[in-house]
Amino acid sequence: MLERLRQVAFVVKDLEDAKDLYRRNLGMETCHSVGINQYGLQNAVLPAGNGTFIELLQPTTADSTERYLGKRGEAPYMLVFETRDYDRLIPHLKSLDVQFAEETSEKTIGGEYRHAFIFPASANGALLEIVEVTSESNPWPLAGPDWQSLEHQPLTKQVRQMAVLVRDLDQAVARWEEMFGIKATKRFHVSFTDLEIAVLPLSGKDTFIELAQPTGDDVPSARFLERYGEGIYLTIYEIADSLAMDDYLKGQDARYTSSRVTSNYVNLGFNSIWLHPAGMKGAFTQLSQVLADGNPWPPAGDTWHLE
Repeated sequence: MLERLRQVAFVVKDLEDAKDLYRRNLGMETCHSVGINQYGLQNAVLPAGNGTFIELLQPTTADSTERYLGKRGEAPYMLVFETRDYDRLIPHLKSLDVQFAEETSEKTIGGEYRHAFIFPASANGALLEIVEVTSESNPWPLAGPDWQSLEHQPLTKQVRQMAVLVRDLDQAVARWEEMFGIKATKRFHVSFTDLEIAVLPLSGKDTFIELAQPTGDDVPSARFLERYGEGIYLTIYEIADSLAMDDYLKGQDARYTSSRVTSNYVNLGFNSIWLHPAGMKGAFTQLSQVLADGNPWPPAGDTWHLE
């Protein structure tokens, strides 16, 4: 019932500074910007490749600054999913007592869509927006009217996977399957991060949700969970060439590490680079190049794409 993960939103203190950071580190340029006055926000939408987007949100009033930045500061804020089954999905979620913040239809300069917001309490601490596009001319109106005609391409191929940190992995996997009909196709332990991970492909089979539970007490993910609770933890982009990206980031003086120097992060079918959240406006970021022939996304397992 969830077709794709289309857009990921981050709250930032300074929109222009954040746009410049994403331009420098990931080659992303803004395609749309608008004031969201009812929430006290100004946004910028940046194409991340293959019809996926990053949204940067700056609070514009004293009240909204405290509301959005008061607890965690700059941080991931919301996951935005596309559905083609809105009329079935929303009643199904309501039957499960999922808490909705708002349901409405929008007419924008980019086109028409209807959407609903799901409270974090219903989705392991992650604020979700469910969108069904109702206009025919623009497949993603939230990115504005002109994004399809842009010639500039980012250094990322697309947003591939978003990780949500949870306290009980079995319970979270069961809950997301119950809500959205998505099933884990791979579960594995990553000793490098001390996480037990389950990967759930969405129905479009090109974007994924990762649910992750810390397996140790004194590790970064466990400390994050203790401090902030469950919620969005990691953004994973696919890239074409991890060696070239490694060299590029060195030239940008970016704060990062690479799986090339991580001895126990091997034989997983991909190479990765991690950008530290302190250098990415609070966004822990992974850039992964697929190495496996015949499998478009190895983190989801060996056979998920054949089913």
